[in-house]
Amino acid sequence: MKARVIHWSIYMFRRMNAPYVIEIEPEVRLWLMNLPYNEFLVVEHVAELLREHPTTLGEPYSRHLGDGVRELRFSLGRQGLATRIPYWLAPDRRIVLLTVFRKTRQRETAEVARAKRAKVLCETEHRPAHDVYTRTADEEKKEKR
Repeated sequence: MKARVIHWSIYMFRRMNAPYVIEIEPEVRLWLMNLPYNEFLVVEHVAELLREHPTTLGEPYSRHLGDGVRELRFSLGRQGLATRIPYWLAPDRRIVLLTVFRKTRQRETAEVARAKRAKVLCETEHRPAHDVYTRTADEEKKEKR
């Protein structure tokens, strides 16, 4: 079986010849690194949908939160826990995944406000990402041994 290589950077998710690049903030990176591999694949699938349709992806996968922030929406695990990753469309065809949270109430006001603050910080202090972190199925098998 051929190894499946998934490129998540320290701040970036990249596919070759992609019109958009997905960058990730450190909080999202840490969360992704700690996800079970099967849940990571779910996130990768939804992120790929976002990368392919950054300006037109709508519900049930994406929803506008205001102030230029949207949320990537999906469920994880056997219990189908609703998970959200707020993001924004940055200049130079970049999608920046800002924070991550599990949905527990109808409207996560505090989490949305935190994502909006992360966007402002990202806009004013961060440069585009350049480091690449790779996660593969073969690595997952080795860790389980």
